[in-house]
Amino acid sequence: MPTTPSSTTVMRDQETVPAEIPLVGNLATTGRPHAPAVTTDQHTAGQPTNRWALGAVLGDRALRGDVIRLAWPVVVEQLLATSVGLVDVAVIGRLGSASLAGSGLGLQIIMVAISALSAFGIGTTILVAQATGRRDPLGSATALRQGLTLGTALSVILTIVGLLVAAPLMAFLGGTGDVAAMGTIFLQVSLLGMVPLTLQFALGGAMRGAGNSRTPMVAGALVNVINIVGAYGLAFGELGMPNLGIAGPPVAANVSRVVGVIYLLAVLTLASAPAGLRIGRLAPAGASGWRPSAALTRQFVRLSLPSVIEQLSFSFLFLVMGRLLLTLGTTVFAAQRITFSAGGVTWLPAIGLATATTALVGQAIGAKDFDRVRAVTRFSQLLGVIWMVCIGVIFAFTARLVAGAFTTDDVIVEAAAGGLYAFVPALPLFAYNMITSGALRGTGDTTFPMINQVTTTWCVTMPCVWIFSTYLGWGLMGACLAFAVSSSINCAVLTYRFGREYWRTRTTGPTIVPVVFTHAGE
Repeated sequence: MPTTPSSTTVMRDQETVPAEIPLVGNLATTGRPHAPAVTTDQHTAGQPTNRWALGAVLGDRALRGDVIRLAWPVVVEQLLATSVGLVDVAVIGRLGSASLAGSGLGLQIIMVAISALSAFGIGTTILVAQATGRRDPLGSATALRQGLTLGTALSVILTIVGLLVAAPLMAFLGGTGDVAAMGTIFLQVSLLGMVPLTLQFALGGAMRGAGNSRTPMVAGALVNVINIVGAYGLAFGELGMPNLGIAGPPVAANVSRVVGVIYLLAVLTLASAPAGLRIGRLAPAGASGWRPSAALTRQFVRLSLPSVIEQLSFSFLFLVMGRLLLTLGTTVFAAQRITFSAGGVTWLPAIGLATATTALVGQAIGAKDFDRVRAVTRFSQLLGVIWMVCIGVIFAFTARLVAGAFTTDDVIVEAAAGGLYAFVPALPLFAYNMITSGALRGTGDTTFPMINQVTTTWCVTMPCVWIFSTYLGWGLMGACLAFAVSSSINCAVLTYRFGREYWRTRTTGPTIVPVVFTHAGE
């Protein structure tokens, strides 16, 4: 056993804070607890600071580096995940129309489950980020362990329930005959991978909260390579693999997720891992928290449940909107898929910036560095808006070329191009709103973004989609314009909420964990 501090009982509120915790950017420059920063509202040398001056918006070089360093691996990871989805569709499509339609039905159920389970990644990111900012390794360790424990329990329950009701769900969604049979097989096999998927969410979320987004990216790349090769080999019996047909791609996905979890756990056994997240003999002295805690469960529910509701609401929006556009004809429906597929790729950098903002803001809140909260958010907002403005200009000149890359049907190309044109004014707002919501989540305020999104989705977006597309007869272009209207309202509301700075008084105290601290690794 390595030399470690002797067994002691420590009160968390009086805990001696070690200097070992690796933080990013300005938070890493000192080995002592980070003191509350002087706010930009105060006067410096008798002169007020302009919080909207260019220097205040851009932040210092270290801060800009932190945002970009955390964001780009998330973008790469999302791109890889998108490519895997496209490969899976291509592979299953070669198995026949019944397999493709059945897997599509099964995927709708899987996406709902993923929306629920991904919350453990969000909750773990926030709790670990704030503990990292407090320089509290035991808080990070406990958040990770509770995320893994609670996530495993919920995913096991969802798996068992899903296996029992898979066939009735296919019938409920309208599947019959071979389509229902293929969909049931796809769904049941996919559900067997929910446990490793949840563990991957929690582990990746914890690492991002501690300032390390590259390791989850590497794990994602490993998972995707195995998934692509395995899906092809198992679906057709190629590369020396058994021929599993429709079950091949989900089996490959499950195996790849297990490998990804093993890789992430192996990284956490190394000395190079974030100190608060290490497991095994290098775990921080006193690390515990594997037993489910009612207090931490409430924390996870409070932080994660709003994000689950928000994602489910968005998923149902596209489901309802798709059914509405289908009534306008198959051409409009096909064009809608092209428009949102092309638009979805352009949003990935904004998603990466939002994820980075959540982690960095969480660290700053934990350190009570409120200047940094604003600086990180403003720089991310600026970067995201600039990116989307550039994409909007590209769409304005190349919309037909982009749509033509998906189909040769001139009517569908024209409709899809119209949708892309209509998206142009909303793109910068999308990025701004994603990043501002990410900042609010980093402060621990996950409820307000959810209420805002759900309210505007069903009280503004969906009514405007119907009015513009159907009542006024503007088709897909009208549906896409509806997002510009709702995004404008979201932008105003989120700006007001963040500007009120309620996060200044938000309590992020030590995670409650009733343990007697022991030797590391015991």
